[in-house]
Amino acid sequence: MAGEVIELGLIRVERTYEALANHLREQILQGEIPPGAALPNERDLCEQTGLSRGSVREALRILEAEGLVTTRGGRSGGRVARLPGAEGVGRSLDFFIRGQQVEFAAVLETMEALEPALAALAAEHRSPKDIEALEEISRELADPTIDTARYLELNTTWHLAVARASHNALLIAVMQALGPRLHDPHVEDFISPEMREVVIGAHARVQRAIIAGDVEAARRRMARHLRAYRTKVEAVGPETVVFT
Repeated sequence: MAGEVIELGLIRVERTYEALANHLREQILQGEIPPGAALPNERDLCEQTGLSRGSVREALRILEAEGLVTTRGGRSGGRVARLPGAEGVGRSLDFFIRGQQVEFAAVLETMEALEPALAALAAEHRSPKDIEALEEISRELADPTIDTARYLELNTTWHLAVARASHNALLIAVMQALGPRLHDPHVEDFISPEMREVVIGAHARVQRAIIAGDVEAARRRMARHLRAYRTKVEAVGPETVVFT
């Protein structure tokens, strides 16, 4: 209407260091700057972009925090590009779990939903190397002389080996982040010799299905194993996930 005052919202202008960080990030993620390639030094970046040394440094700091740039030492050192690894997923999930004080039961539920799918994918995609890794872990896990700490470590390692046999990079990263959360010191005292035998037997059944390439059997047996584990551990585990 005539005479009506039109109000415009604030227009955000991208900061110079954000623009440089965004530009370099896209080049790294799209492979235009390959992993291991050296980035220009700060002075060269200033000359090439016309930005101040402070803006260049802030842009590089952002990329280092994101895991896309690292510093290499030595005479040929400097900042080099790298691709993000699974550790970034782990950090993000750890921060989320801590910040939200996620219940231990919720992690158990998540693993119960995730791991049967991983077992099915492992049965479909496993390689001879994957089978060898599973069998080696299982042999040591069956040793009755190993202590509780080593048993828990091997148990986690076996589940991660199943995940790796899926050859699904995203699911593997999630499993690597969540798996160790199930076996903190507040739970290990409840792992009795009898429960060890049950777990080892369940592992063996899942493993046979994976080796045989039986997708549905692997899914079904892992689901049964996780349900039984959750039933036993949920009642005695901590209320929230404990970090040590």
